[in-house]
Amino acid sequence: MSVLAIHTIGDELEASTAFARSEGLGIEVTDFALPASLDGDMAERIARVARAVEGIQPLVSHGPFYDLVVTSPDPAIVDVARRRHGAALAASREVGARFYIAHTSFTPVIRNPSYRRDWPKRMLDFWLPLADEAGQHGMVICLENLWEPEPDTLADLIAAGGHPHLRASFDNGHVLVFSPRSSAYWVEAMAGAIVHCHLHDNGGEVDEHKPVGEGIENWRELLGALEKHAPQAVLVAESGELVNNRLSIERLRGFR
Repeated sequence: MSVLAIHTIGDELEASTAFARSEGLGIEVTDFALPASLDGDMAERIARVARAVEGIQPLVSHGPFYDLVVTSPDPAIVDVARRRHGAALAASREVGARFYIAHTSFTPVIRNPSYRRDWPKRMLDFWLPLADEAGQHGMVICLENLWEPEPDTLADLIAAGGHPHLRASFDNGHVLVFSPRSSAYWVEAMAGAIVHCHLHDNGGEVDEHKPVGEGIENWRELLGALEKHAPQAVLVAESGELVNNRLSIERLRGFR
């Protein structure tokens, strides 16, 4: 059966972890995703997160995502991405994270055949060594759909990787904005690959991270698909504020 969790970012770390602990929820922290964090006092930040999340499982850590093109043909760009993810992975490991989330950043507006041909190989060249490292510490790297219009891009990548510690994260809010397919369609198409989900709502135009039930998502259909095709996935309410995540958890529980 899937496990519910909430996302937290910014100053609500302690309040969010207190709520998660009181409600028997998991937690996803974003403290190691932002440039200011990676360039600041990491030891102090790691200590703060470790104190706040103590005893909470499952623990998820979101990796950095700003402009990190891991499939760039420029090795200097890839090196920057490797250093950023390396630092964030190390911090996530220190606080005991079980899952590490990273955006795919597949860019569908690039129609050059060489881009689409080379993208999967470049992704696996980057992520498989990190998946080996994560696996040594009991962690799973989850690649999250972002701009992909179809689920096959990510599903085929995970299948080609064939690595138990490189799996998929499904974000329904990104599907609502960037894909013509329904979220339920995506879940069925990616059955067996999904171990983590971001759940939130929007109006189909902007990735607004609204609470569950305040946009156009068909929640009964989506949750039915998740129960059938990804029953062990961690379902994370991913709004930016605790008040909205509390509301999402209440509504998600109402569907059970």
